[in-house]
Amino acid sequence: MKKNSLKNINKTGFKVPENYFENFEYAFLSELKLKETSANSGFKVPENYFETLDDKILNTIKDQKEVKVLKLFSWKKITYAAPIAASVIIMLGVMFNKNSTLSIDKIETASIENYILTEELEPNEMASLFSNEDLSEINFTNNNLNPETLENYVLDNLEIEEIITNNN
Repeated sequence: MKKNSLKNINKTGFKVPENYFENFEYAFLSELKLKETSANSGFKVPENYFETLDDKILNTIKDQKEVKVLKLFSWKKITYAAPIAASVIIMLGVMFNKNSTLSIDKIETASIENYILTEELEPNEMASLFSNEDLSEINFTNNNLNPETLENYVLDNLEIEEIITNNN
């Protein structure tokens, strides 16, 4: 290895700041003085302070009076008010209902036919819906149907197999 000479020391890249050695003693002594004064800050924590801190906090919380909370809406009030409101609505509906009673004449014929078709009522069941008085009011003889029209209706709307099986 080559020996480094004093001339090569400056070429290593390390430099000492200006006036470093003149100010070193002052900086060192001021740092020591700061550490000595900071060790005694003047503040002292009482003995067992952190061990008893939780108990002190809990005791102060327990000593506070509980505040009564008033609810704006309660279920009890709603249960009293709901039936009253419902009865008022029903009374108004009854008083202002201008419709007369419902009768069979006011129901549309299409609605009745639709009901009979969807419920699949048997002829016996439909006959039980009419009383003898109702049947006597119906005049079956006033129908002036041509036999040809009746025959065409039967052939168009009924299956021949159904006619044969129902007549036997």
